[in-house]
Amino acid sequence: MQETIIFSGTIIGEGQRVECEVRAIKTTLVGDPPLVSGYWIVESDVTDGLPDGNYELLVNRERTRFSRNAGQFLSRPY
Repeated sequence: MQETIIFSGTIIGEGQRVECEVRAIKTTLVGDPPLVSGYWIVESDVTDGLPDGNYELLVNRERTRFSRNAGQFLSRPY
């Protein structure tokens, strides 16, 4: 079963540290622990003010690298 969940995260980079909302997909299979994947940053007035550059998203004790280019968030490989 898959469902969309929303929770808090922190964006760090380019001299910024802001709290944000994150949307993800939670997949639950019978007998297995839930798997959360596919993180998306929810756009807000706070995130709209971030300059283009390289960032990390801290969520659920994990770090995800991404960049902001022309006002859009794009994932980056490690």
